[in-house]
Amino acid sequence: VNPGNNLHVSGLSYKVDTRDLEQAFAKVGRVKKAQVMYDPHTRESRGFGFVTMETAEEAEAAVTALNATDFMGKTVTVEK
Repeated sequence: VNPGNNLHVSGLSYKVDTRDLEQAFAKVGRVKKAQVMYDPHTRESRGFGFVTMETAEEAEAAVTALNATDFMGKTVTVEK
């Protein structure tokens, strides 16, 4: 069950790491966990990740603030 605070972030630049992702979302609210997904064999970013915010309200604010914005040279999609 998604309590409404889990976000899927796609369209990430391959240069983005977990720390970059966490810092971007921390500007909007309190981040519980951020994770960029990597290919298990090549260790390269797969271009997407997940962010868990403290509350559903902060997650909603993050979607509003960061969806369809430029992040490190690529337009990202943020959705629940």
